[in-house]
Amino acid sequence: MSSFPSFFDQSKIGQLYVPDIKKVKQEALKLSLKPAVKDKPGEKVAALFIDFQVDFCLAPPIGNLYVDDAELDVFRTIEYVLNNMEKITTIYPTLDTHLVFQIFYGYWWIDEKGNHPAPYTTITSKDIEEGKYRPIIDPIWSIDYVRELEKQTNKPLMIWNEHTMLGTPGHALVPALYEICYYHAAARKSQISFQIKGDIPETEMYGVFSPEVKVPKNPRGGINTAFLNILGKYDKILVFGEAKSHCVLESLFQLTSFFDKQPEILEKIFIYENCMSSVRHPTIDFEAIAKVEFARFKKKGLNIVTTNDNIF
Repeated sequence: MSSFPSFFDQSKIGQLYVPDIKKVKQEALKLSLKPAVKDKPGEKVAALFIDFQVDFCLAPPIGNLYVDDAELDVFRTIEYVLNNMEKITTIYPTLDTHLVFQIFYGYWWIDEKGNHPAPYTTITSKDIEEGKYRPIIDPIWSIDYVRELEKQTNKPLMIWNEHTMLGTPGHALVPALYEICYYHAAARKSQISFQIKGDIPETEMYGVFSPEVKVPKNPRGGINTAFLNILGKYDKILVFGEAKSHCVLESLFQLTSFFDKQPEILEKIFIYENCMSSVRHPTIDFEAIAKVEFARFKKKGLNIVTTNDNIF
């Protein structure tokens, strides 16, 4: 069972506050844990925290794109880290990172009346051909992008409300989880390895490892093979995060695609299903879609577990 450090307050998981770094560090230094660098072959464990950010995990009016039940997912993740401080080698939090002008924001497009499309509008290549929408930024790329998106992913372009904007509190890791990441880092002398994604204006990027459509002119516009190869060297890869139906699901697609010919790596991936939630939509059952895909991941050798399972 968890032994919660004195700085941790479960009631604050859904709150926006400034982490008490000094107190966290003081308490971490009292622990006598083996430095992560001394983890032996067979003991190296990566924890991938996908987009546990304020905008996704804190309820409105704080979070701009809240995933229902995210606070409970964060709590279970925190509890798991505390129960496995000596077993987790490195924590890799990903940060969905957006700028003012991006292809999936309304500013980029106008409709027939000259209005910017509202959030949750979908734009198809047929819409563009019929003149319903047109891009006002980088028009040649934008039109080709929508066509290529449909061809490669069978998805229309989705317009989102502004979220995880770089420089805003919504971009930050949930404060209660940041404190635990810092606690682990200080106690195990293991750097928190943040991974930035989604800040390429010309494309969407749900998955951690690759944009929806590659952007050749951007040095980070392709597959992040460096990060994939780093993860592949761990003995276990633990996956937590939000949203199960979107960024987690797409990240797992990319991970399994990259290591498709290496089943020994796929078998090292553990998906913590009780530490992630799907987007709730009035007409689309995203959770049902995710469950179908998770069953396929299981057939490929990935492990679907909960924090109640002992994998060590």
